[in-house]
Amino acid sequence: MERFFKRFNAMSLDDLRLYTFNIITLGVSFTAVEDGLKIILLLASIVYTFQKIYDTYKKKNEADKEL
Repeated sequence: MERFFKRFNAMSLDDLRLYTFNIITLGVSFTAVEDGLKIILLLASIVYTFQKIYDTYKKKNEADKEL
């Protein structure tokens, strides 16, 4: 049984390369997700700002018409 564990516990150089490649890929993909979320947040804040400006302008014009 001890021989069995010794045989499978030793990591080869190929295993280390594979793990390193996977970690680098995971880090790059999270970076890309973060940039995408920043762009979405920026677009959402721009739309929200224009919507608030329009609502404020509309309410002001309705109040002016009532006078």
